[in-house]
Formats: sequence, structure tokens, C-alpha cells
Amino acid sequence: MDHLQELADQLRGFPSAELRQRLTEAALPLVEEVVDEFAASGRPREALLRAGHLGLLNAVSNLNLDRRGDFAAFARDLIRGEIRASVREEFAAPQPPAWLETLGEHLDIAHRQLAGELGRPPSLPELADRLNLSEEGLREAFKARATFRYTSLGQRRRSTDPQPHFRPEEVQEATPTGIPWPARARLAQALRRLQSLAERLLEQLFHGGGSGGDGE
Repeated sequence: MDHLQELADQLRGFPSAELRQRLTEAALPLVEEVVDEFAASGRPREALLRAGHLGLLNAVSNLNLDRRGDFAAFARDLIRGEIRASVREEFAAPQPPAWLETLGEHLDIAHRQLAGELGRPPSLPELADRLNLSEEGLREAFKARATFRYTSLGQRRRSTDPQPHFRPEEVQEATPTGIPWPARARLAQALRRLQSLAERLLEQLFHGGGSGGDGE
């Protein structure tokens, strides 16, 4: 691996296509090595190798991001990242209901806002209060996010992956407003679609090159 580090250091100092190609070719065994870690993923080895090679190209092209100065470790990290993404794309988790995705967006926004206001990560009660959710409802929302987002990287383990069992009826408001969370989320989605449609219509009306003019 000393040869890899030497080539990487040379490339940092004198970027050139030739050095980049030499480093890529010399580091190909790293791809084979990492692909072996995912042998039980269920994906064909050829597909894993393609993904791993993309990760290697990313590493060679972005040496400035290698903060540790250890090219082999840096390249392995990016190779693993590409292969994980490839496996998870092939064996994606089930899609959550649309209203749950909207709730997840609001949860992320509330968490970011509260962290900025408080100067620390918010607690469960603080998040629930900001979202006007019962704490039990917020726990169910977290459970749903976890089960819908999780996908294991091993073929055998995927047969026992968590299934999206959660209780949507528990996602309730702490202070009732007359519009339950699922209905509120669906309404928000409908309004977004209407807004998008209105923007497209305005674009066509004023910038779509319509004919006829005003007759003057």
C-alpha cells in the first residue's frame, strides 16, 4: 500500500491524467477486497465491482477530501459507500404512506429549528410539543421511519428485516384541531400540487410564447 500512498501524494502535488490513471489501476485490488465483504448481499459480483469502481474513481478524483492522508482507507470508505448504495437501491425498503413522508419532513424541520433555538438536540417532549403530537404518536412516527428506511446488506438477513408494523391510529394531535395528522399531511400535499400547477400556468401565461398579442 506504500506504492498507492506514494502515487496519491504525487497526484496531489502534480495533478495529471496519467498519474490519475496509474493510481486507479494500482488501487483496483482495493475494489476486489471490499467487494468480498458484500459477497452475501445477493447482488451479482459484476454489479458490485461496477459500483466499487465508481467509488474508487470518486476517491481518485477527490483526493482533496482525504483528511487523514491515508489513500487506501479513504478509497475503501468511498468504495463501500457506493456498494452499499447499490445494494440498497436494488433491495429497497417498502415505501411509506405519502402522509407519513410529509410528517417526516415536518419532523426534520422541527428538529432543526429547535436545535437552533435551544443550542442542543431537542427532547422527545419538546419535539412532540412543536409538532402538536402526543408523545406516543411521535414514538410511532419514529418507529415507522425506522422500519420503512431499514434495509440490511446481507441476503440472509433481509429475510428477517423489520417489517413496517406501526400503529398509524396512534399518530394523534396533543391538542385536537379538528384535522388529524394524516388528513393534514394529505391536504399539504394537495396544496403543493396546486401551487406547482399554478406556477406552471403562470409561466405559460407570461413566458410561454402565446400568440395573438393584445391587438395594438
